[in-house]
This record gives sequence, structure tokens and C-alpha cells, in this order.
Amino acid sequence: MFHLLASQPFMTIFFVLGVGYLLGRVSLGFFSLGSTAGSLMVGLIVGAAAFQIAGVRFAIPDIVGTIFLALFTYAVGLRVGPQFVDGIRQAGVQLIALVMVTTTTAFAIAYGGSRLFHLPPGYAPGILSGADTISAVMGVATSAVSGGLYTPPHGISPDQVTANIAAGYSLSYMLSILCIVLLVRNLPGMFGIDAVKAAKASESKYGARGHALPGTSDAFDLGITTVSVRVVRVTNAKIIGRAIRDVVAGLSAPVLKLTRAGAIVPLIGNPTVEAGDLLTIGGPTKNVLAEIPALGEEVADDAARHLDVDQAEIVVTRQEYVGKTLAELHASPPAYAVRVRALFRGGHELPLLPATPIARHDVVRVVAPPEALKRIVAALGQAVRPTNATDIVTLGLCIATGYAVGLITVRIGGIPVGLGTMGGIVVAGMVVSIARAINPALGGPMPEGARAFLEGIGVDLFVSTLGLTVAPALVTAVSQGSTTLAVLGLGAVCATLPTFISWVFGLYVLKMDPIVLAGAVAGARNSTTAMRAISDKAKSTVPAFGYPVPYAVSTVVFLIYGYLAMVLS
Repeated sequence: MFHLLASQPFMTIFFVLGVGYLLGRVSLGFFSLGSTAGSLMVGLIVGAAAFQIAGVRFAIPDIVGTIFLALFTYAVGLRVGPQFVDGIRQAGVQLIALVMVTTTTAFAIAYGGSRLFHLPPGYAPGILSGADTISAVMGVATSAVSGGLYTPPHGISPDQVTANIAAGYSLSYMLSILCIVLLVRNLPGMFGIDAVKAAKASESKYGARGHALPGTSDAFDLGITTVSVRVVRVTNAKIIGRAIRDVVAGLSAPVLKLTRAGAIVPLIGNPTVEAGDLLTIGGPTKNVLAEIPALGEEVADDAARHLDVDQAEIVVTRQEYVGKTLAELHASPPAYAVRVRALFRGGHELPLLPATPIARHDVVRVVAPPEALKRIVAALGQAVRPTNATDIVTLGLCIATGYAVGLITVRIGGIPVGLGTMGGIVVAGMVVSIARAINPALGGPMPEGARAFLEGIGVDLFVSTLGLTVAPALVTAVSQGSTTLAVLGLGAVCATLPTFISWVFGLYVLKMDPIVLAGAVAGARNSTTAMRAISDKAKSTVPAFGYPVPYAVSTVVFLIYGYLAMVLS
């Protein structure tokens, strides 16, 4: 059986994924694995069993896991981009303080623990790198040895130190992902906080804007309409025989449709109103009710009352409307039967006041019948409408560009500083989402269903392949004696204790929102999988609000601490 699984890795990966999701659903009180930790655990169990029982190792190319992880990180960037600036503005100092608590505590555990257990040189930065899942830290420490910035003690060669760095990294890395996912996912429950209820309360605070930003997943959600639609049979002799434009000019509620003998009469031709015509009117209930007596009698005609309503985000490019106020737009003929739901400038929502001016490249979100929608789009500029198609051009070029940018490093004091490939892809996703919040015609679209699928399946397939491939090394390492056990223990403590301390510090000292805090401690630990886990637990995207800033800052700080852990060994 194990030989079959090893010879068919495609089948094995998806088998692990399915069983991992099944295991992740099991809940014991506040404790549960979730899909990510469940997939990793099943991968480790299958890989270890294959190695122990049949001597089989799973050979899965690294590029497989890299592809899945890249899709996941790009999808995360798309989701958190519009909230990045808001996060800095609302809690920038708090988030940086949280990073310093996490990184400093992790450095103290890795370096101090290595000295306490008399571990050979190289293990300290290796543990720090693996426990915090930042392979760049291992690279910094290795370059310090190969570049002569660190001189090994007598009797130990540079190659031995480098081997110790790799051993510390691999042993710590195996357990750190599982440990941090389990910890962050269950932190709120450990402190008596219902993650789902807390997330609901957080959404009203951190989603304070009245409407979703342009180009985001909720931008085209019509919600429950507050417009009343009624059908009136024309019986008033004063309007019979008059052109429809003359009739509607004095009404406070627009006529949306004219039906005659069961057939729809196009309003664009300015038809004459005849006795017995059915006029479909809509608007605020008090306006609609006030106009019924002036037209005729209300009737219950489902066909006439049926009204298709569409929504679009229009980028203002027509010069004739630049500088006009919303009141002037409302009074213009192209805006008849059109409701303006929101107005955005530079990615920020503006108040819908009559005197609010319209500027070039503003985004106007409108809802209207299809005919009226075409009319207002032609008058204002370019429209972006919801679609189920994903723009693969943007996806492919942005992931490739982000990966290339992540390869760039700049040496500061001998330390190579850079985003890393996955960090570059996250930034690429954020840039696309921020650009779309300013102008929804840029960089996309990607339907929310497609984006959520990439985010969910990407990380879980990555950890499935990881568990299968590293399991034999874990089995071998565990059997090597006291040094291995010390490294495993330090790695587990370094992976979890700093995050726990940061959580307590953020909750009781900084008084941070608990769900945003959970995302922030995951970011401070550089763990996208932990952020994903708490988002699943809370059934909310609020943890992502606190994630990007700590993620970016902690990457740089961990590099510095990794260098210090090596040179001080």
C-alpha cells in the first residue's frame, strides 16, 4: 500500500487533504485542529508510517508546494490590501510593539536555550529560523559563517556549523507549523472568548465604512433593498394622452416601466400614456404612496411589478460631469431612475451629500434597471460589473512579478534584507487590491469565490505535501538522542511561548481587539497558516486586518536577530 502511495503522489496528496479536512472538523470543547493543522498532521502520520513500516520516502518536487503556497499568499494579498493602510492608521504603534515582544522573546528562547543546553554553534539561529518559519534567517546565519563574520571555535569546522544551522532549522520547522496553528486557532477560547461572536463585534468596528470598497468581494452585494415598487393602472384623465416625459416630470418617484396589454413599452421613445396602461413606479415608500392617487389605482400585477435591477461601479471619465455636484447629477436626465449607493475617491468613501462634488476618476456605485444603467454608464464613463470570470493575465503576471521582487535583497550591515518570494507575492496581491479600490477597472477581476478557493486550497495542499516529505527526517531526528530532544523542545517553546506572551500583552496591556490581535500575533510570527486557522475559527476575515503590518516588520527584525544569534554563539 505504501509503495503504491509513494508511486502515485498525486493521489496521495489529495487523499491526505480529504482526510485532513475530515480530522479538522473534530472538536473537543474549545479545541479543534482545523483544516490546515489536520492536513499537516495526516501528512506527517502517513509519511512517518510509510517510512517506518515499508522504508518508503515520498519524493514530491518542491515546486509543487511552492505553487500552492504562492496561490495562497497572492489570494491573501488580494483580501487584506484595502485594509493595510487602515491597520497602520488605527493601530500602527500597537502592532509594532507586538512585533518587538514576539521577536525579542523568540530570540531569548532560541539563543538562551542553546546556551543553557550547551548546544553546538549554529543551533541557535537554526532554531530561531525553523521555529518562526523564516528560512531567510537560516540564510543570514549561513552567510555569516561562509563570509567570515563568525569564526567557529577550535575543533569545529565552518561546515559543521552550517550543518547545525540546517539541523536546528529542520527539526524546529517540523513542529512549529502545527504548534502555532493549534495555539493561535484556540487562543480566544483559552481566555473565554467566543471567536465567532467577537468577530461579529469586530466587523462593525473595523469595517466602519458604510459600503465595501470598489473591486472588493462585497462591492456588488445588493443586500436587502429599501425601495418600494408598486403598479398603478392609469385612470386619471389629466395624464391620459400626455407624453410619458411630461407625466414623470412632476413625480417624486420615478416610473420604471410602462406595460400595455401585457407588453412592455420602451420609455426611451417617449410614448403617449393611454387609459389602462400599467405604470411601475419605485422609490421611498412615502413618495410612492403619495403619487398613486395622481396616476390612478394600485393593482396587483406580478408581471408588471417584476423589475430587473443591476449594479455597476462607474469610473468617472466624461468631462461634462466633472465638477458637478451629486444634486446636479441626480437632476440630470441620464440619472433618471438611477440610485447612487456610494461615491469613492482614491479608495476612500465620500459622504452622499447634495453638495458633494464629483471629480475625475471618482468611482460611483449605482443601482438601476438595466436600461437606466446603460444610460448612466454612457453619461459618466467606464463601468465595471460583477463577473464570474477570473483575469488570468493579472494573476499570472502579478505572481511572477511578486516572486521576482522577492528575490531582490539589499545588504545592510552585512545582513541581506528582502521581502522573500512569498512576501513579494503577498505585496503583489495587496497592490492589485489597493489599485482596484481606487479604480475597479484596474487589475482584475477575481470573483470572491475563486479568491477564497485559492486561499483555502493553496495552504492546505502545501502543508499536505510538506508533511509527507519531512516525516522521515522527523522520525530519524527523534531517534538521535538528547541533543535532538533539546532542539525539538526549544523549537516548540520558541514557536509558541512568544506568541502566547504577545497575546497576553496585546489583550491586557495594549487593550487590542481580540480577533484583530489574533491575526496580529500570527503576523508577528510570520505564520500565514495560523492567520488562516483563526479566520476559519472566527468565521471572519477580521484577523487579516492585524496581519500585514506585523508580518512585514517581523521579517526584518527576525533577520537581525538571526544574525545576532549566529555571531554571539
